[in-house]
Amino acid sequence: MAKSIVVKTLAMTQVDFVRHLPVLLPDGYSVDAETWLLKESGRLLTIRMHSTADRKLGSLRLPQLRVEFEFDAYSEQEVDVFMRRLSQVYHRGGG
Repeated sequence: MAKSIVVKTLAMTQVDFVRHLPVLLPDGYSVDAETWLLKESGRLLTIRMHSTADRKLGSLRLPQLRVEFEFDAYSEQEVDVFMRRLSQVYHRGGG
């Protein structure tokens, strides 16, 4: 199993992203300002994030957060499961 990197740009602040991140990660992660590390069973998940310029749509301004997920020693299926779970946790509905 090789390294796999997935990059997402999310319309949220880093504070919003970090507030929900523990739902995805079990105990045992370590945190540094913009990097989260999860080591488990010989695998390593590194999550790096940084804010980019807001997206402007007329008078609407949306924050932009670039998030890089680096999966080391994860199978393709494990990466897919994690990313689907991420989508569920961070899904925002309108109404």
